[in-house]
Amino acid sequence: MNEHPMVGQPGGDLHELTTRPLKGRIIGGRILFLKETASTNDDVLRMGRDRGCKEGLVVVADYQSHGRGRHGRKWISPPGVNLYFTVLLRPPIPPEEATILSLMASVAVVDGIRRYTGIHASIKWPNDIMIGDKKVGGILMEARTKGGIVEMVALGIGINVNMHSGMFDREIRGLATSLKEEAGQDIHRPDLLREILGQMDYWYNELLKGNRGLIIEEWRRRDSTMGNEVVVQMLGSQGRPAGGIRGLAEDIDERGCLVIRLSSGAIRRVSSGDVTILRKD
Repeated sequence: MNEHPMVGQPGGDLHELTTRPLKGRIIGGRILFLKETASTNDDVLRMGRDRGCKEGLVVVADYQSHGRGRHGRKWISPPGVNLYFTVLLRPPIPPEEATILSLMASVAVVDGIRRYTGIHASIKWPNDIMIGDKKVGGILMEARTKGGIVEMVALGIGINVNMHSGMFDREIRGLATSLKEEAGQDIHRPDLLREILGQMDYWYNELLKGNRGLIIEEWRRRDSTMGNEVVVQMLGSQGRPAGGIRGLAEDIDERGCLVIRLSSGAIRRVSSGDVTILRKD
């Protein structure tokens, strides 16, 4: 661990991000820091719509009063300890291909964590960031379309950085972790975010070059779902349970759907749902 730059660094003041944006990059060339906000995704979508902000804008908050995850679930967002940020993108792709952005972001977050901390993070389909069998972060992608094309995308990312175990709600305490818990020391949040944004800029540029297949392959290399027996809880409107399936997680397809082989041998493709990996006795 001592070879990694986060060692001995304090938690860091996120306000310093605004004085050192990432020069010459699409993502992170402009960083807006908010001490408090309801939701960085809402902020980015509003700024993209009302102000016509260019892609690459990053809004980062120290605290979110109404942070949310997938399917409208609440994302715990205490001040002073974690990363909550959203990136604005305007990719030249049709709406049906927008899932690749979530895959791209997952690869970037995992690479940023690995490079900065040395902790072996991984991805659980579709876009949970894991350390072992505990969740350390998540990604919420929200797209707006116009005239059959993607007008803008808000890629919202939350990472548990310096929370200690007692700060997690009791019902998720055994399911969640933080980088501090895994590293045994505080992580410098501004530099961790810069590393993640640098990785995201790299992979977004690969996407713009047409290297969609490379991103999917790199996602597979960082995945911790494939090869496991899983239960997928399907979700209907407003995130309500809508039945589930059980089988072997074999792959993801070119659109990011999870490919599951049922006990009957039949193949099912799942585009959305909550995955539980079944552990062998």
